[in-house]
Amino acid sequence: MDLFTSAAWLTLSLTLLIWGANKFIDSASSIAGKLGISDFIIGLSVIALGTSFPEIFVGISSIVNNNEELALGAIVGSNISNVALIFGVSCIGYSTAINPSSKRTFLALGLSVIIAIYALSDLNISQLDSLLLLLVLVYFIYVMATQPNNKDEVIEVDNSAWLSLISFLTIGLIALVIGSNYAVIHGEKIALLMGIPKLIVGLTVLAIGTSLPELAVTISALVKKKNQMVLGNIIGSNVLNIAVVMPILGLFSDQTYDASIMTRDMIVMSFTTLVFVLIALSFNYKNISTNVYRFIGVALVTGYVIYIAVLSGLL
Repeated sequence: MDLFTSAAWLTLSLTLLIWGANKFIDSASSIAGKLGISDFIIGLSVIALGTSFPEIFVGISSIVNNNEELALGAIVGSNISNVALIFGVSCIGYSTAINPSSKRTFLALGLSVIIAIYALSDLNISQLDSLLLLLVLVYFIYVMATQPNNKDEVIEVDNSAWLSLISFLTIGLIALVIGSNYAVIHGEKIALLMGIPKLIVGLTVLAIGTSLPELAVTISALVKKKNQMVLGNIIGSNVLNIAVVMPILGLFSDQTYDASIMTRDMIVMSFTTLVFVLIALSFNYKNISTNVYRFIGVALVTGYVIYIAVLSGLL
């Protein structure tokens, strides 16, 4: 199979992956909304899980296809993209005041990054590392379960509407499984044909591809002035990428990863996470100008473009 054909199949696979994620997100968020769940919790849980499904299924498919470096690159690259690109775009489009979420959600995010650094310090994710990450997942689920919701806003829905929502939820999930599997297969083929390390393909092509659902959700939420949903989505997605996908790699694989994941990419991910938390906490101060957030957004997006250019060998 030549490079052009592999690229075409990769594009088709990512399109299916993104379409499936969008169908899953739309159906899941509709169900959550009808149950009276708040925008922040919808973003933190349902939409975060939906937008993390591409990374989750890429992780599972990578183990089946012995391409764990693709999956790890997709996890780390997606978390960087979620802050530098997705949150950057939301800062540029900042218009409605955001009420910062519970501090416990930031604690879960910080713990996931710290344990991920510890897990990869020896360039291998052990079973113990995986269990520690799963404990973060348990804590995160507890935080979500104890967040207040809008019980007074429950909407009655007839059986046919529920059937339609559940059908599209299932169709979206099937598309995610198929799209992620072929994205991994053809991502590996492109790497082999071009002599590019699999880690770089994961950090760039797959990371950006699997982050497109988050970008779509962010733009849609900004248009509808649902900024709380954006904040919840980024926190939830980044925690789940680490606390779900990395344990999958650790429990079912014994891969040793390239040292650059620690000396370059984990440093970038840690820095962007810290910047994200500081900016999110700054929403407490109502006197900060909108232009400040827009400038930060431009800086984040510019930094991300430079990072991708460096990975791609353009700089």
